[in-house]
Amino acid sequence: MEKVVRTSEKDWLEKALKLYLEKKPFKFIDDANLKFTEDDLMSAVKLIRAAKLKGVVSWQRIVGVLAGIGITGVGVWMIAAAIADPEPTSKLGLLIGGGIILALTGSWGILTAIGMKFSVAAKSPKGHVFVIKPE
Repeated sequence: MEKVVRTSEKDWLEKALKLYLEKKPFKFIDDANLKFTEDDLMSAVKLIRAAKLKGVVSWQRIVGVLAGIGITGVGVWMIAAAIADPEPTSKLGLLIGGGIILALTGSWGILTAIGMKFSVAAKSPKGHVFVIKPE
C-alpha cells in the first residue's frame, strides 16, 4: 500500500521526513493549500526549507522532529546494551561513550539521508497531489 502524507494532518512534516529517511516512495497531498511545488519536494532539506519559508512550521518544531528521530535510535541502542550487560553500573562509561558516538554518527546519517534527491511528479492539474520516489 502506498503511503500518503496530507498537509491537513497535524503531524504531516514528521511523516514526510520519516518517509524521506526510509527512502520510501509516497504520495504528498497539499490539501491545506500551502502551495508546495515540485521543487519544494525534491529532498527533505528542500521540504524543511519550504515549510519554514511559508511560515508553516517553526524552527523549534523542525529541530524537535530531527532530534526525535536521532534520540529514538540512541535510546533503542542504550536499552539493548543495558539488557545485554549483567552489570550495568560497571559499564556505565561504555554505555555513555557508545551513546555519544552513536548519536554523532546517527546525526551524520540523518543529515546525509535528508539531503538525498527524490523524483517528484505532479498528479493533479492544480499541483496539490505529488508522487515522490527516491532516485
